Amino acid sequence: MRDSPSLEPSAILDNLGTHYLPRSVQCYAAVSSTMDVARQQVATLTESELPLLVLADLQNSGRGRLGRTWVAEAGSALLFTLAFRPYWLAPARAFTLVWMAGVALCDAVAEVTGVAAMLKWPNDLLIPTPSGDYAKAGGILLESNWDGHKIEWVSIGIGVNLQSAPPAHTTRYPTTSLAAATGQAPERIEVLRSLLRHLDHWYGRLRNGEEAALLAAWQQRLHTLGRDVSVQLPHGSLNGYAEAVDADGALHIRDQDGITHVITSGDVGA
Repeated sequence: MRDSPSLEPSAILDNLGTHYLPRSVQCYAAVSSTMDVARQQVATLTESELPLLVLADLQNSGRGRLGRTWVAEAGSALLFTLAFRPYWLAPARAFTLVWMAGVALCDAVAEVTGVAAMLKWPNDLLIPTPSGDYAKAGGILLESNWDGHKIEWVSIGIGVNLQSAPPAHTTRYPTTSLAAATGQAPERIEVLRSLLRHLDHWYGRLRNGEEAALLAAWQQRLHTLGRDVSVQLPHGSLNGYAEAVDADGALHIRDQDGITHVITSGDVGA
């Protein structure tokens, strides 16, 4: 594996050109998870210190959706959490930040590598493989806390496989890396800076009330739509045709009997 230099706040922020994020950066060689670090700090930081960006070369207890473990060799992946307090966003619409992160991630990968990235509903990064199929190269995790009337804080964790991917037998969906897709892993800082700029762009648009535009952009990048899929649910599985997502981000699947099921949480398989 090619050595990947540790990241430094000054290199990340210098001439970044963003308007909203981040305002402070913390870089670590190893942590339990960047989500853990962000959660410990976001409630106590001043507004001038937020959004907070927490990065690590290695996570000892990294995690993804549905309680899964995120495993990556030190320096082989881009691993970070962005924590902030979007008081302007209704708690019931916090999930729109997953759309924001997904669109920004696709656009950053395309900008840096030229790879036409897509999304697996609701929050996994997919990139094409030499066989013409798509495989997972990253994921997004959202954590939030609210008092019933307003959001108190939100953390968005993002992991991207740059140099390697987990073994196939450890995952339900095929995995890959940007190095496998392009022949060489891009520099972490290049992907990160591009991603921060795209996140900043969509954060500003969402804050200005452009949720419909964000939804449309997310829908356009959903590789899941228009395909026969299998979704693992808490009490079984559902096979059918993924025909749409609605304004709440729920996936509409039509089964073989023509019945449409509205799925709000589940794991889409290959």
